[in-house]
Amino acid sequence: MKKAASSRSPSQLEPVKREMVQAMRGTPLFRSLSDEDWRTVEQYLHAHIYPADTYLFFQGDPPEALYIIGSGRIKLVRHTNQGRDVVVTVLGPGQLIGEMAIFDGRPYSMSAITLEESGVVTIARHDLMNLIHRYPLLSLEVILELNRRLRLCTELVRSLAVDRVEQRIARALLRLKDLGGVPGPEGRGVMIDIHLTRQDIAEMTGTTVETAIRVMSRFRKEGLIQNYKGRTILLDIKRLEALAGGR
Repeated sequence: MKKAASSRSPSQLEPVKREMVQAMRGTPLFRSLSDEDWRTVEQYLHAHIYPADTYLFFQGDPPEALYIIGSGRIKLVRHTNQGRDVVVTVLGPGQLIGEMAIFDGRPYSMSAITLEESGVVTIARHDLMNLIHRYPLLSLEVILELNRRLRLCTELVRSLAVDRVEQRIARALLRLKDLGGVPGPEGRGVMIDIHLTRQDIAEMTGTTVETAIRVMSRFRKEGLIQNYKGRTILLDIKRLEALAGGR
C-alpha cells in the first residue's frame, strides 16, 4: 500500500510533475524568494503522484523529506497504543506535511494517507536544512505552519475531552467545507468534494463508526446534510455552526 504507482503512464505524468514543481513558486514556503533564489531551490524539489488510499509515510518512519501538497487531499492519522486511529487533520494544496519531524529529527509522529489521487512535491531533509541556512525566510514559513498545527492539535485535544460528539462531527464537517467545499448541485448548499467514509468521520472525531453513522443519519433527517454520489452536502451551515458552538 505504501508509495504505490499512479495508473497514468510516465509520459503522461512528467508534464504534470513539471507543472507541479513550478506551482510551488506561489506557495507560502517559497513565495518570499527572489526569482534567482527560486531557480536554485527548485532543483531540489521532486514531484510525485499517488493514488487514493496510499501511505506517503508511516508513523514512526525516519523523517526523510518534507512534503508539500500540490493537488488532492491527505489525512494525517495518529495510531494509538489501544489500536485506535485518530484523524488529526485533513490537508490540501499548498500545505506542508512532516515539518515537525524535519526540524527535530525524530520519527514522523503520524501517518500521512491520501484520500484521493494527490500530487506531492518533496524536498529531502538534508537539502531543506541546507537551504534554510542559506535562505532564513524559509524557516519562518515553516515555523508559522508549525504554530498553526500546534493550535489545531490543542483544539482537537480540548474538543475530544469536553465536546459532545454532535459538536465534534458538526465542527469536522465545517472544517472539511473550508478545505474542499464547492457549490452543491443545482445551487443547493455546499458540497464537501472529498470522498469520506463514516470510518474517516469517526476517526476525525474520536468516536465509533456506529456513533458517527447515527449522528450523520440524524443530521440528514433534520435537513442539515444530504448524501450525493459519495459526497456530503451541507444544507444548513448556520445551524451546523450553531451546533458546533462557533468552532
